[in-house]
Amino acid sequence: MSRDAAFPEGTEPTKIECEHVLERVYEFLDHEVDTATGDEIRQHLSDCEPCLDRFDVEQAVKALVHRSCGNDRAPSSLRLRIVEQLTVSRHSL
Repeated sequence: MSRDAAFPEGTEPTKIECEHVLERVYEFLDHEVDTATGDEIRQHLSDCEPCLDRFDVEQAVKALVHRSCGNDRAPSSLRLRIVEQLTVSRHSL
C-alpha cells in the first residue's frame, strides 16, 4: 500500500489509528500478530513518524531488557503459581 493509499494527501493518521498501533506494538515485536495485522502496523509506522519514534523506543527497551534479563529463569515456585492461575482462569471462562 502506498503512502497515498494509507493517508491521502493532506491527511494524517488519526489518534485512534495511532493508539491502535501503539497498543499492539509488543505483540508486533514478539511476532504475535497475523500477517495482515503486521502489514497494517508496518504500513502505519512507515507513514507516521511519531508512532515510528515510539516504536523505536519500545524496540530499544525490549532489546535492553532481553540483554539484561534474557537468561534469567523465574523461580519454579513462581512458575507453578502462574500455571495454577492460568488453569483457574481457563476453567472460569
